[in-house]
Amino acid sequence: MVQIDVPVALGVGSFIADAARRQLQRGGPEFYYDALAKNNLFQIFLFSWIPVYFIMNNFGWETTYRWWTQDSVDAYPFFVPIFLLVFFAAGNLGFWIGNCLVKSGRLKANRAIYIGILIFSAIWILSQTGRTLRVGTYSQWSQGKAVWFYQDHMFFFMLVFTLLVWGIGLFLFYRHLRKVGERVASQ
Repeated sequence: MVQIDVPVALGVGSFIADAARRQLQRGGPEFYYDALAKNNLFQIFLFSWIPVYFIMNNFGWETTYRWWTQDSVDAYPFFVPIFLLVFFAAGNLGFWIGNCLVKSGRLKANRAIYIGILIFSAIWILSQTGRTLRVGTYSQWSQGKAVWFYQDHMFFFMLVFTLLVWGIGLFLFYRHLRKVGERVASQ
């Protein structure tokens, strides 16, 4: 859902800065740019395509049936480009904020950002299950004909698949950055 995808991109940037904290605290542009590149690689290859896929194929669900009342993203030709610009700006802003907090030793404040975004996302989803757990076009949803998310087998498969790609990818990036940090700390 675009209403949580952008904040989550910011949170991922903050999380990646946390994972690279030893490198970032050590200083040096090579450590900063390496961690920034890892953030962007994650955002590009393991995250950004997920909301774009759902925008293209499940526009009503992805927008939580709010504000955009047409049944397809085709009715909004600038939606995807603007979304991508905002998404990547948020991901890089999250990394920048995380870097600033990590370098100043404020790890708890940085962690509060991505944990707060996780809590916000859960509240967003669970506080409006009539919108977030239903899949269909805006017209289907407004007529009460949108099905439960698990009843649309392709949607359910892609939801599980993308959550696995995202979660496993984030774990692997975190682990990699932590190992690099251990090597940096031992030098």
